[in-house]
Amino acid sequence: MGRAATKKRKKALEAKLGAKKCQTALLLVEREISPYKERMTFDEIAKEVGFHRKTIWEWRTQDDDFIEYVNLLSDDFLKSKRPEVYSALMKLISGEQPSVKGIDLFFKRWGLLTEKQEITQITNNGGANQSNEEIAKSNDEIDELLKE
Repeated sequence: MGRAATKKRKKALEAKLGAKKCQTALLLVEREISPYKERMTFDEIAKEVGFHRKTIWEWRTQDDDFIEYVNLLSDDFLKSKRPEVYSALMKLISGEQPSVKGIDLFFKRWGLLTEKQEITQITNNGGANQSNEEIAKSNDEIDELLKE
């Protein structure tokens, strides 16, 4: 989903969910990205928004629109952290003991390293290609086994 489509979807969800549910979603996202000791409890969130904790749990686990809205908010927060992620990656690459995994991630991120996968066909007759008749016979044998 492109940036414009995401903004449009987010606005539509905000209109559908209402201000209190959107506030709840924001508090839940902030809770998850906050350091553990600074996190609000679910009870504190429920008290702040004026809903029962069980209601918020139901939204978090069963309300597809609410879940989608929380995910969109989470994505927004993650986008804002990209410079920090790049900084951490550069520390991994430039440190005294450069990280091979960090270098690998850097190359993959910039399209300088691609993975190649090969798929080989293994057949019953030592690797030679089967004829149509042999394939049909094998299929018939499988069909017979399935009938049993």
